[in-house]
Amino acid sequence: MNRVSTQKSTPVSMLPLVKHCVGIDVSKDSLEVCFASMDGEQTVTVKATRTFGNRPNGWKALNAWITRLRTPDVPLWVVMEATGVYYEGLAYFLNEQHYQVAVVLPNKTKSYLASLNLKSKTDALEARALSQMGLERKMKPWRGFSSTILSLKRLCREREALQQDLVAASNRLHAHKHEHQAEKKTLQRAQQHIKFLQKQIKDIDEQLQKILDQDSELKAKVDNVCTIKGVSTLTAIIVISETNGFELIENKAQLVSYAGYDVVERQSGTSVKGKTRISKKGNAHLRRAMHYPALTAARCNPQLQNLYQRVLDRNPKTKMVAYVAVQRKLLVLIYTLFKKNTAYDPHYTAPN
Repeated sequence: MNRVSTQKSTPVSMLPLVKHCVGIDVSKDSLEVCFASMDGEQTVTVKATRTFGNRPNGWKALNAWITRLRTPDVPLWVVMEATGVYYEGLAYFLNEQHYQVAVVLPNKTKSYLASLNLKSKTDALEARALSQMGLERKMKPWRGFSSTILSLKRLCREREALQQDLVAASNRLHAHKHEHQAEKKTLQRAQQHIKFLQKQIKDIDEQLQKILDQDSELKAKVDNVCTIKGVSTLTAIIVISETNGFELIENKAQLVSYAGYDVVERQSGTSVKGKTRISKKGNAHLRRAMHYPALTAARCNPQLQNLYQRVLDRNPKTKMVAYVAVQRKLLVLIYTLFKKNTAYDPHYTAPN
């Protein structure tokens, strides 16, 4: 059920309005929405707040609510955060209704909240901050996934789930084989299940390749990415599809944060000095996709091998720290080659 917030709105300005913005904090089941406006003196006024269900009837109610509140001929933006997959249905719906939609990465929202000196974190506050950010800053229109990228993303996630099932099934078969007086029928069913999963994974691989072959421009970019030693076609497709061809990524730091490779420190004075670690507050599919390529690159790619060794020398007891550094570097390399549409040059040196 939709509910009206009891939060008091800012007094309405009498000056002509120059812009509307609807900030939406998206969760799995609900949408926390804030409708705000800006006048000619750049004063931000919150007109109303409300909560809707994150489902088709909730989206329609949201559309009707915005229509009632907006002033005709005043530009209106809808700003939301890229929250897992939960924002996608709403974003596509609003796009179809011809709204100007902007989807921002979580680290952008976090930085903006910090700039407002907001210490609390609630859905209502985030919705209000998103609406204010949309009014004060120039937003980049969200274009959504192309049908090709969307198909690749869904197939890659299906393959990932099947691969996890395959590993679990293989472990169960191994355990059954070493049981005392193992049941033959149980072993047969386990083997059949493994063959079934392997066939499904093979079918997906063939479907992925077929889709890629039908898009010559994307295939050329994937081929360039695969010139990095350790990066397979599958890895390239996963990274490109999970980032929508790096549509929302404006720089390397954003990409690192989006994947959860950004470094977190916990230190206060001389008494508190926690271990430095990566945040892992990002796209886990990207991190999983970079795991095995990093192991290969650390052995076969001279440049990344040197990186691995340098980090390992500083952290001799934790090899995983060095592998994570390689993962992060590989991800940035994929981003760079894809954006520049060029092959990997192992002898490239950055300009001073």
